[in-house]
Amino acid sequence: MSKWKVLFLSAKWDKIRVPIYEASAKGKRIPILKTLLTNSCIHECKYCMFRRGYNIERRTWKKEELVKVTLHLWRKGIIKGLFLSSGVMGDPETTSEKQVEVAEELRKKGFTGYIHLRLMPGTSKDYVWRASVVADRVGVNLETTSEDYFSEIAPDKGDYVNDVLKRLEWLSKAQKILSRQRKSLHINVGYLRSGIDSQVMVGIVNENDLEHLTLVEKLYREYNLTRVYFSPFEPIINTPFENKAPCSLHRVKRLYQASFLIRDYGFTIKEIKSILNSRNMLPDLDPKVAYAEANKHLYPINLNSASLSEIIRVPGIGLVTANKILEIRNTKGKITVSDLTRLLGALRVKRVLKYVSF
Repeated sequence: MSKWKVLFLSAKWDKIRVPIYEASAKGKRIPILKTLLTNSCIHECKYCMFRRGYNIERRTWKKEELVKVTLHLWRKGIIKGLFLSSGVMGDPETTSEKQVEVAEELRKKGFTGYIHLRLMPGTSKDYVWRASVVADRVGVNLETTSEDYFSEIAPDKGDYVNDVLKRLEWLSKAQKILSRQRKSLHINVGYLRSGIDSQVMVGIVNENDLEHLTLVEKLYREYNLTRVYFSPFEPIINTPFENKAPCSLHRVKRLYQASFLIRDYGFTIKEIKSILNSRNMLPDLDPKVAYAEANKHLYPINLNSASLSEIIRVPGIGLVTANKILEIRNTKGKITVSDLTRLLGALRVKRVLKYVSF
């Protein structure tokens, strides 16, 4: 029980609460077993409770133990997948090798559930490829927005560009190859079918929101990431950053909203800049609303002539609703206020009408 408690509870630093959390996938909630392989670590990251020398109980899963636990919970229907991250024991290669071996052993024993591996910076191309084949999603944590910040907060963790960004680049290339193979071979497990992700801490240094969103645009556009997670910095006692202020959850919420505008709605950094303040920070307001208010010359948008890309820029209208609007237009020849009210409801439509015409 001690090992379960230490490794499951320790996993909360990697964004999601434990021991079994509900991942979100296409509107569904999916129970996932989330754990660290080990909470031992060779690094001295200034923000981390697992840093070398920190006084904490250390535990490590044996491959056979973790495989047995995962299979048992899966076969009982308690979980549908495994998220496996880790501290760095020995070196990144050794750690990633053990993570990949757990995933490969699960597949050999018939596990067809979801597998998400969070690999270590500096992992070799061979393990990046093996992880990409066996896992549904693979990621490497960037931790922060630039090389200089990375060196400041994780001085012995490797090089930001060569050890972290380069691994995301390898994953992106692997995804393109494996996507074609998956489709041609009709494979429905592994092969990065759920994409690539990374995680960035917010508020750990004096980075601004523009720096975060510039990185996000690069990761989504150039590296084809599926998801970038924002983790609010929380100071941990007896670490070098124990006296830093925690990050506001409101800030993280607005960063997520703005990042989805980039990922899903076609917004560019140039457009996002129009809503930032003099310190390049987002307002504490829905960024789509902030954009509409800052760019009033672009509104109202005529729902009977606008394209999909224009309609989804209307505050209160998402991708699903926008497609339904186009369906009504194609079927009836036009959409009316009554149609929009049926789609959105009376309360929500009042907010939308400010930004549309017919």
